[in-house]
Amino acid sequence: NVFGILIVLGEFKSNEICPFACEFVELIKCGFVTALNFIHKLGFNSATHYQFVHFTDVNRDYTEIVKDAEKEWNRIDKEYSFTYYPHISVGWDNSPRTAHSAVVKKNTPEAFADALRKAKAHADKHPDRTPLITINSWNEWTETSYLEPDDLYGYGYLEAIKDVFKE
Repeated sequence: NVFGILIVLGEFKSNEICPFACEFVELIKCGFVTALNFIHKLGFNSATHYQFVHFTDVNRDYTEIVKDAEKEWNRIDKEYSFTYYPHISVGWDNSPRTAHSAVVKKNTPEAFADALRKAKAHADKHPDRTPLITINSWNEWTETSYLEPDDLYGYGYLEAIKDVFKE
């Protein structure tokens, strides 16, 4: 069951999508409705993730997390009939909000660029699909998942995107 880790048409807010969404959420949690049925019932035919933390342990090195992401992309491609677009997260550290958090380590612009290359390769394996990769996030400063320039890496993450997609 992939519900809770997939995003359909933006971040999922069940009571905003349709009146029957809350009932489906409960049925999915109880195992009576599959995530696939739920996605199709709402009229969606594609999905992506929002953040690595939703499906793997992120309290480790970024390159190890990306290996899990690749496995997840392949698993979803095999097990589900909807179109899946690969996702890349910049990092994760929710401690500014929670005072404690799992923390992604070594999520440098270079590691991020390598992750983007892997996502691009995955997307390229599906020439029949729109070439789309989602990235979290532009400005999630309190989750340490942001592309905006900072004092540590400057424009490094944005440069990584430019470099990978002009290759």
